[in-house]
Amino acid sequence: MDKITRNSGMPVLGQLLSFIPRSNFNRLVGQLGTDRYTKRFTSWDHLVCMLFAVIENVGGLRELCSGLAAHNQSLKHLGMSSMPCRSTVSDANMRRCSELFEKTFLSIYKQHYRFFSDSSIPKNEKWLSRLFLVDSTTVTLFKNIMKACGNAMANGRRKGGVKIHTGMWLKEQVPSLIMITKAAENDKNFMPRFKKLPAQTIVVFDKAYLNFGLFIHWSKNDVSFVSRLHKRCKVTWGNYNLLTKEDEQYDILEDCRAELGHSQQKQKVKCRIIKFYDNKDQREIEFITNDMQLPACIIAEIYKQRWQIELLFKRLKQNLKITSFIGDNENAIRIQIWCALIADLLVQIARKGSRRCRLSYSVICGLFRLHLMNYVRVTDLLLKSADPNIYPKNIQLAPNLFDIGPP
Repeated sequence: MDKITRNSGMPVLGQLLSFIPRSNFNRLVGQLGTDRYTKRFTSWDHLVCMLFAVIENVGGLRELCSGLAAHNQSLKHLGMSSMPCRSTVSDANMRRCSELFEKTFLSIYKQHYRFFSDSSIPKNEKWLSRLFLVDSTTVTLFKNIMKACGNAMANGRRKGGVKIHTGMWLKEQVPSLIMITKAAENDKNFMPRFKKLPAQTIVVFDKAYLNFGLFIHWSKNDVSFVSRLHKRCKVTWGNYNLLTKEDEQYDILEDCRAELGHSQQKQKVKCRIIKFYDNKDQREIEFITNDMQLPACIIAEIYKQRWQIELLFKRLKQNLKITSFIGDNENAIRIQIWCALIADLLVQIARKGSRRCRLSYSVICGLFRLHLMNYVRVTDLLLKSADPNIYPKNIQLAPNLFDIGPP
């Protein structure tokens, strides 16, 4: 992470780009052939433009090209070979394979994933480091590009939607498994990607992710899960477990062993059903888990941690360009979402690299947006952004018609 302090001769965006393993990126370009028949606007130029767009929150291709033109002399420090026009960016968003940006995201994550681990987890709550959170978020599109769920509007028109299925380790706070689909895609189709989770993992997800075969596979491979009881589950109730004082103080009502499965399913899922009373919303919630050892109050607390992945979706939608798009086709939408996820990774790397930084994620994104093309060290920007000495000195302009001095 010494690049954060060394690259003062580069704009902020150039310092963020230095976290991308360029050799891996060039290898992916060669494997996928994304620069084939390309004369000027290369895959790297495309990535830089889209990262500029999502961090700056530009509203369209005209704003994107105008913003890049204002910093034309600095583009060489970003590794760009030429200044693109609107039609060039539009054509690239339509034709260039979005798989390049997906694999670039995974390449960055694999190189820096150890850097995201949170070492501040309490010693008496080590189960927090084993939590793997699963959820999805839907973004409504401006027209019927990707199939959305629900009925058409009253005027007969239909809007599209894109769904981002995400898996995230709680200790990392960045996604590690992602699948982008149409909004109408069922959530449980994402579940087969979690077959090879390491032993001792605790998977936390909502009741929409219902897959009895995968539940049985996890139980055989020492992987635990915590979810909510779906109304379609057929339950065979067993013996009740005694509640401890801690369970009763946590408003646990019942802890019962049970078996889940369809009526015609031979092998059932052995689990516990824990009934919890939510004082805030005045309702009862039933959790299911195949972990037979942890106390019932810990199981309820584990499911409560699922909210952390909702905070991930919140920061992506509020701080990066992930709710409105500058392209009107499916490929362009996929590219922009992957670039927003890449930008989130780069911001988190810079945040972790400045260990004394105590700024919130939204404030850091705001600072990067304001100084994206300024030649200031990222560490100085995060630690002493109000100090005028960290910024380049202004050039004294020659007098003009409206600056002729006193009469």
